[in-house]
Amino acid sequence: MSDREETLINPKPGVCVPWELKLEELGDFPGNEEIVKKEWEKLDDFAYNFIWFWVQR
Repeated sequence: MSDREETLINPKPGVCVPWELKLEELGDFPGNEEIVKKEWEKLDDFAYNFIWFWVQR
């Protein structure tokens, strides 16, 4: 088992996968990181709310 698999994720409320963790997975990339971060956070927020909706039914 690698070190990454042994690390537990404890995100803030309202977050499925924190941007910092996703950035580690992506590595360096060309372009404006803030644009990608903003879009990732919107997508992550949608996923969190989708899961929350189905759990509360």
